[in-house]
Amino acid sequence: MSGLSSPKPSPAPDGGFKADQDILESGYRRPPSKEGGWSLPQLVRTNIIPIAFRGHSLKRLWLTAIGAAGVIASLGEMFYRWGVWWIWPILPFSLTLVIGYNLLRKRFFTVVGWFNFESDRHGSVYITTLGGDCPVCNGEIGLKDVGPKRETKIVIQCKADSTHRWGFNSADLEELEPRAS
Repeated sequence: MSGLSSPKPSPAPDGGFKADQDILESGYRRPPSKEGGWSLPQLVRTNIIPIAFRGHSLKRLWLTAIGAAGVIASLGEMFYRWGVWWIWPILPFSLTLVIGYNLLRKRFFTVVGWFNFESDRHGSVYITTLGGDCPVCNGEIGLKDVGPKRETKIVIQCKADSTHRWGFNSADLEELEPRAS
């Protein structure tokens, strides 16, 4: 392959476009080489609200048990006396069961776009919100559901530019410190 010359920058056309301009000087931010992408944003809890009744914090096991008992009672009532009213109590009890079950499994349940339910290592339940700054454009970041309807995945996404997106794992969050109840 002899005879090939070394690359030379192109001369600027008459319109003033600089073909030899460094791409980073133009404002474009290329992903750094760290694992082939942008650095992972730091999510922080902007609000932490403990859920407590009469001075006792709500535990994730209680939440699951109340939800399961309510669903079973509503289904039993539905089969014992067929009626329409049973649909009203079964909906909140089902939601309570789903939240409690996810807190038992992963200690994290998100209502994407609004808030999250989290539990500490002692089982106390909290309502939290997560936020932070985008490491690429300094925009605000948050959690977002992406993907087809039945196969959604929670990601960290920049609110200023939706192409700035990272995978989310609730296990990567800092441990919640138990609050005095």
